Amino acid sequence: MPSFSADVWRNYGSPYPVRSGLTYGEGVLLATASGIRFLSPDADYLFSSVDGLETSSFYALTLSKAGIFAVSEYGLIAGWNIEKEYWNVINRSYVSNGVRLIQDMVVGYKTFLVLAFEDRLAFFDIKKRRSILTINKVGKNSLLSTPVQALSVHKDTLYVSVGTTLYKRYIDWDNIEQDIRLVDPESWSVEREGEIIRTIAWKGNALKTFSVRGQWEWDDDGKLTTTAQDSSEIMVKGVPVTDKLFYQDGLSNVFWIGLTKSYAYLVGEYFVSRYDLKKKTATDFSPISNFTLNGTYEVRPKAGGGIIAASLDGVISHTVDHVWQYRAIVDEGHMNGSGSLSNRMKVLSFLPPDNVFYHIWGTGFFLFSEFGHKLISSSAKDKNRCYHGYDRKHEDYIVTAGSTIAPDSSGFLTTASTVGGFDLIYVTKDGEFSCANHVGKTDFSGPIIATPIEGSSDWLVMVAGRKVASYESEGALEVFRIADPSKRGGRLEIVSEKVIPSTFKDSPVDMAYDKKGGYLWMVTKDQIAYWDMGDADKDTIKAPQVVKGVIGAEYTSLEFDVQGNLWIGTIGQGVYRLTRKGVTQDTLTAKQFTVKNGLLSNEVLDIAIDPVLGEAWFSHETGITMYGRSDLRDVSDESTDSVKHDIIAYPNPFRLGEHRCITIDNIGENAVVSIYNRAGHLVRSFNESETKGGSVDWNGLSKRGNIAAPGVYWYVVKNSSGKKKGKFILIH
Repeated sequence: MPSFSADVWRNYGSPYPVRSGLTYGEGVLLATASGIRFLSPDADYLFSSVDGLETSSFYALTLSKAGIFAVSEYGLIAGWNIEKEYWNVINRSYVSNGVRLIQDMVVGYKTFLVLAFEDRLAFFDIKKRRSILTINKVGKNSLLSTPVQALSVHKDTLYVSVGTTLYKRYIDWDNIEQDIRLVDPESWSVEREGEIIRTIAWKGNALKTFSVRGQWEWDDDGKLTTTAQDSSEIMVKGVPVTDKLFYQDGLSNVFWIGLTKSYAYLVGEYFVSRYDLKKKTATDFSPISNFTLNGTYEVRPKAGGGIIAASLDGVISHTVDHVWQYRAIVDEGHMNGSGSLSNRMKVLSFLPPDNVFYHIWGTGFFLFSEFGHKLISSSAKDKNRCYHGYDRKHEDYIVTAGSTIAPDSSGFLTTASTVGGFDLIYVTKDGEFSCANHVGKTDFSGPIIATPIEGSSDWLVMVAGRKVASYESEGALEVFRIADPSKRGGRLEIVSEKVIPSTFKDSPVDMAYDKKGGYLWMVTKDQIAYWDMGDADKDTIKAPQVVKGVIGAEYTSLEFDVQGNLWIGTIGQGVYRLTRKGVTQDTLTAKQFTVKNGLLSNEVLDIAIDPVLGEAWFSHETGITMYGRSDLRDVSDESTDSVKHDIIAYPNPFRLGEHRCITIDNIGENAVVSIYNRAGHLVRSFNESETKGGSVDWNGLSKRGNIAAPGVYWYVVKNSSGKKKGKFILIH
């Protein structure tokens, strides 16, 4: 696969929960936590941040005379382009307030939107693309303490349910900006009082109200389509739907029904089905073909390219050529769930060709081949194990928050938390366990890293010790020198150990080893730090003196790329790529990536860098993001004669206006690329710092910024193996 000619973002998300729906032709649009799903007889596509939406979490869809509109979790408004079938962001002013929209609580009327946030009601002019006004009180009710529960507009009158009161107000929509009394709470009148109303419906001009979330809709013949949260019967155009697919424990699991000419789309929070009105048959569209997980919290790169990922519900899956393979359930009925988040677990490890090591909190360790599909061994019920349980009362309750591969790729290293100091564990590829018991200075343990010791067969194993299980725990870095188990009959023996002190209040939540520099980097909840492993006289953990561009972030994960950049995941602020200034570790400059760039979510739980395909992968509770860029590829071997990669230029011919750039690929590391016109004049050159990743992009501009003339061009590549050249055609 050639390197990317431009940065590429891809999102893989589970489009659940569904928060709002809208019919569209013979299909539906669904607002979900991972984007806007477009489902029709001919298509199934999830629009997300990579499609220019700037976010992926959407709360509402609505229709007005001005078109179809989607509103995000924090009030970003996007409009649907019917002709080209894509979304345009038309306003983002509400986002800066940081206040959530109430799910499915937007009404479109004429050329206006009414949006119910958790503390206010907002009026938006679609034509002018701006907010008109917001109000925080309706009648006697403050919207901060009693948020809106239902909205509807009928014959120019706005109906708002707040608390146990249904208010109404006539609005002159064409002159709404002159309605100075709209902000006056006393200008609202009471329609009904003394009952909680969560759904407003209309049967002709007759107002119908209901105390539960649902849908009541009558057609011209009076036939009812209805569903509700506590309903034991679903009806579509007056006909009961009895298929058990739509019920759970005898009650409807459908909150909305989208009616088209031929179909009824029955939608629940985690359920989507298309019901054929003529055949009376249902087709389940709940599973997603391009993503086999419900979300991810751990990702690891595979040898040869691609990644393997673990979800919150104890499921593993991996990619082959960007296609997700069938998912493997680790242990039926067991999962890490919210525990993986509260403990910041890093327990997924991978060894070629297809071995996977995994841990489920409280259950035990699992070793697989075939990427998780074939169980080699499980310690969940092993009574002869060498490691301990949580304590004497819970000997079968096994917990750890970290695992890693052995430095010689012979197996895996992990820990088991127990009273009296955690146990250190070595597991071979065949599933044989060896333990060093009670070696930890703390009872609990976090992430673990292992490296070979230069000039020795011994290993250096570093464990983040914790006083309690949570990642918000005091602790220190515990370092063990271990003799190679293969030279000790498979036994795990500790040669020496020490504790590296730090001044941070919390234990590391993730660690990464900088092989080139010899530094161990780590992040706590709110600190970035490193340990200089090569300086024995300075066994202290230090924080960089300057980190430009990062303020007040909560960190979750980190990883190095082939260029030595440090990628850090956060809660709420997306991802930061930190670049060091020169050889110093004390000055870092950050570049931030968020949903505006293409992330599925700004909450990033883990990071994996794939140096084969040149991709960074970021895990989220709702899915996963892939970010491809050429400087993430490891091309250190491409400049040697042993690697047969021909230098190529594509697209050729290069058409300005149609193509963004031409890519000259497989050039090797530390290359210099020069582009000449047919007369032999130098048009553009790229130095070694611009060719990282083994490729370079040219946009058709000269070094002075002028558009190059059409014709034949030559490129010359100079690297450590010599000089090569080729030609391409530039067309205007």
